[in-house]
Amino acid sequence: MGQIYEEQVLIKPKAFVLAASAAVTVLAAAPPKVTLSGNAQSCHAGLPIRLVGVRGVDISVFQVSRVPLLMSKLKVMDTTTLTGEALMMRLDTLSTAADSLANSSTALLRVVGDSLGNFQLSIPVTDSVVVFGVGHDEDETFDQVHKTMSGRTNASFVLDMSHGGCSPQ
Repeated sequence: MGQIYEEQVLIKPKAFVLAASAAVTVLAAAPPKVTLSGNAQSCHAGLPIRLVGVRGVDISVFQVSRVPLLMSKLKVMDTTTLTGEALMMRLDTLSTAADSLANSSTALLRVVGDSLGNFQLSIPVTDSVVVFGVGHDEDETFDQVHKTMSGRTNASFVLDMSHGGCSPQ
């Protein structure tokens, strides 16, 4: 009986050490990351059109499945056509609501674009993300932009702060 008890006593500490070692290894292994590199840009009016980076844009990236209310507001904004003052006021209300939701939602990451509009997002791998940017141009009626994309692979992209206004008419 004494020898069996001694073996059990020795086995338990060994098992604990092995389990603790495995836990540390799991915790130390960082989850896979994806890098999304972007540029917030607009343009100077005139021909030829000159693209310029927009500095200091506040960028937030969210996992799409975790922000359904924000996604629904953005979808309504995307499908609203600006005609008349009433619709402009509705879009302003939607824009304010989207900004408030973005500020109060849990982001995967928040960064500020540099002086040339560049930013880099290193996030955990996820199904899809929405990148939400807010500029600080008082002359711009709706100074926010968003882009939905895969969160599974590294990518480079542009956040068009002009909402398509840089393409030739």
